[in-house]
Amino acid sequence: PLRESLYLISRVQEATVQQERFVRRSTSQEELRKKMKLTLRLVEKNYRLLDQINFASTFVDPKENEYLVTATEAGYEAAEALQGAIDFVNKDLGSTSNPLTEAQRNFLTSSMVSCRENLFVFLRYMPKDKLEAARKRVEEENVLNRDEYDGDKDAGVFNPVVLPWKQQ
Repeated sequence: PLRESLYLISRVQEATVQQERFVRRSTSQEELRKKMKLTLRLVEKNYRLLDQINFASTFVDPKENEYLVTATEAGYEAAEALQGAIDFVNKDLGSTSNPLTEAQRNFLTSSMVSCRENLFVFLRYMPKDKLEAARKRVEEENVLNRDEYDGDKDAGVFNPVVLPWKQQ
């Protein structure tokens, strides 16, 4: 259903904030490539952004053709920005301990921001109640994860961020 697609799209928005943090904190190309290659692959496989955009766009009011065009363009641009970052990490980011260049940092950061911001545009055209329910699910799951894993040194990676819709 739509709410599931909106949930997955919201998770992509959250992931872009996490990826940006990786970019900000990384010092070497190799370190960043290892982190982002895995996490972006998980984002791509688990959330299937383009599939979610295609499905959710069918819920834009068909009487408002202009809205449909604006929403789908923004959705496709978000998916393209995410794919551009994935391609860059897989092909153009070095596997050396060379320092991360400012150009590399800027490209990856701008890709994450573009993806997230275009998703905000896309989501403006979704039914508000469904979007709020999807985001509430993300927030509730994050609280449950924090409560379960916070302070547990054996829990593995726990990487909370401020959710992007809480920053607007």
